[in-house]
Amino acid sequence: GLIVDNAIVVLENVYRRRNRGEAAEIAAEKGAREVLLPILASTLTTLIVFIPFVYMQGELRIYYIPLAIVVGISLLASLAVAFSFIPALASRVLARPVRRQVTAPNSAGSPERRFIYVRVYSALVGFSVRHPWVTVALAVGMFYGSWRLFDDYVNRGVLWGPWFGNDSYIAIQITQPRGAELESTDQLIRHFEERIATMPEVERFTTQVRDQFAYIRVTFPDSLENTGIPEAIKEQLLAYSFQFGGPEVRVYGYGPSFYGGGGAPPNYRLQVLGYNYLTVREIALDLKQRLERFSRVRDVNINAGGQWWRSERMTEYVVELDRPRLGMHQLTARDVVDQVQVSVMGRSGSTTLRINGDEILFDVKFGGFRSLDVLELQELLLVGEGDAAEGVRLGDIATVTPREVLNQIDRENQQYERAIRYEFRGPRKLGDRVRDAVVDATELPDGYKIISSQEWSWSADQEEQIYAVLAVSIALIFMVTAALFESVRLPFTVLLTVPMALIGVFLMFFYTGASFTREAYIGVIMMGGVVVNNAILLVDHINQLRFTQGKPLTAAVVEGTLERVRPILMTGATTIFGLLPLVMFSETSDANIWNALAYALIGGLASSTLLVLTVTPAVYLLFESGAERRRMRTGRAAGLAPA
Repeated sequence: GLIVDNAIVVLENVYRRRNRGEAAEIAAEKGAREVLLPILASTLTTLIVFIPFVYMQGELRIYYIPLAIVVGISLLASLAVAFSFIPALASRVLARPVRRQVTAPNSAGSPERRFIYVRVYSALVGFSVRHPWVTVALAVGMFYGSWRLFDDYVNRGVLWGPWFGNDSYIAIQITQPRGAELESTDQLIRHFEERIATMPEVERFTTQVRDQFAYIRVTFPDSLENTGIPEAIKEQLLAYSFQFGGPEVRVYGYGPSFYGGGGAPPNYRLQVLGYNYLTVREIALDLKQRLERFSRVRDVNINAGGQWWRSERMTEYVVELDRPRLGMHQLTARDVVDQVQVSVMGRSGSTTLRINGDEILFDVKFGGFRSLDVLELQELLLVGEGDAAEGVRLGDIATVTPREVLNQIDRENQQYERAIRYEFRGPRKLGDRVRDAVVDATELPDGYKIISSQEWSWSADQEEQIYAVLAVSIALIFMVTAALFESVRLPFTVLLTVPMALIGVFLMFFYTGASFTREAYIGVIMMGGVVVNNAILLVDHINQLRFTQGKPLTAAVVEGTLERVRPILMTGATTIFGLLPLVMFSETSDANIWNALAYALIGGLASSTLLVLTVTPAVYLLFESGAERRRMRTGRAAGLAPA
């Protein structure tokens, strides 16, 4: 769509001059020359937004530098074609005789007024120039309203990935403790297979089993997509998983039937950093208690690994002694520790034995210590010192309880790091609000901090790069338009089309339910260079009518806008139609990586195309009315001065 825009503007201008009675060759020459500078400037603004891409680092550079190169080369080629091949071809195609127009170009009887879109825009432009402040206020209200919808309901800052499934399915993951055998894992997963086999709604399920891990994927027929049945089955399987103790069983739902589509419920991670290990642990426990108060929060784990691939849980068993009972049986804590150690580790002390002059290290171990379980440990017979001491079971003087612990200790910049992971069952926007509320309500000692992040979201460094590229792109657009118009006010008239375009972007993502991913930000940067093109064409043409033909400000604004209705609508339509195939055949709004970029460009182009022909004339009139009055006073003063 962008490639043909320059050719459309040149051809339309030649066609308009030819319809006014000019010879084909003259119309082709003057028509192309008349739009030379605005087309050069508009093409340069589109190209210049890609220049900051060279300063991107990491994967952003790998992904988007090739895109910038391809678009840049294509636009340069289209520029050469628009001012060489198009005028030459137009002078031949339009060489047939035409009936010379008798009426003025924009009078009521002009042929251009016959088209309904010209009549509609004539009424809108008339309202804009009569009530410019009202027009600007309406645009500001539209921007604020669309932003509120976008901010409240659109998920932002996530990375697109293949986990955004197009099909609904349930994943059951079973993780056995270390040392588990394949037979026990297979026996456990068969219980789930038997349960799933009784569900007629399930189309197919496949199973993978390894020593300590098993996985089942449950799929559904297309007729059940976007219904509540897959989610109901997931809840049944989740409730069934609670019957199994020991192994870690997780049940996830993926696809459009779960939580609004786009994947599994969002998994969140909070990172607590501090210099004292125990204080960091207390903060993590406090966060866990407050998170568990929310009914949608599940599976809060304060012993998660720092990275998702290191999140395996570890459990230790704690022996808590009842000291009054110890005294009753003439036992000390040291006696209990030594005898439990013998039973668990199989060691009663290491010593050496000299045999034939060689010292040999030997241990004495109890039989069966390798497979000792907790119940056997509680039945362990302990004997105190002294002849009168009687034996007592460990379970009578102590309690043995499991406790989850970290599988490793991480430090970052000499600060202890503790990761808290949890599952939120609900929309991402609601999950973000719950996370932010919990974090903001946490009182932290000096030197401690909480870093909140969502899985599969972009990093702070990438976010800074994107915003920096956007800011530099806008600054470069301002410099190009300032050089074209030789003014400081008029570039602001052009740049105000960017917030007009954002209205369409906000509404597009709100109504489609798409995630505003990293690609959407790239689309907004590209959109900033594209949407100003129409404003440049409009402002430049109004300036030509004012300063070349000497028309008054209001008349020039109305006539210039109406004469640019057709090329602006055509260029906007061709670009939008060129982008539609990227999203038309997608099953979901987040089906592929190009959806977000296409949504940003389509929404921005649609709103800017409509608003640049109504709001931009009002903004131009407000910016130039003061200068026009000063110019008129200067002209009258020069006319009254004595010779």
